[in-house]
Amino acid sequence: MKDALVRRLEAFLENQDFGKNWDGAYQDAVPTLRRYLDGEGYRTLIMHELESESRDTELVATKESLVIRIPWGEDSNGKSVVNLTHLEVRLPHHLEADNRT
Repeated sequence: MKDALVRRLEAFLENQDFGKNWDGAYQDAVPTLRRYLDGEGYRTLIMHELESESRDTELVATKESLVIRIPWGEDSNGKSVVNLTHLEVRLPHHLEADNRT
């Protein structure tokens, strides 16, 4: 599920002329991802690093009991960057058990 979601989000960003370089996360990529997820029926919010489990600022999207957390941080040049490989998907507990078997 995570891999398919990452591929969909990457394709969406590439179609939005982001290419593979998604720096300027807070200004560009995160609002674009947020609009996409809102359009898919998710409720979204920005969770600051002091409130998040990962201690990174995150875009959190919730739909029914499915939760997607997309963290972003700074690269070595001080630019904010979205790293979709660290995206976290939490399924309802009964689906998590089915997914492991």
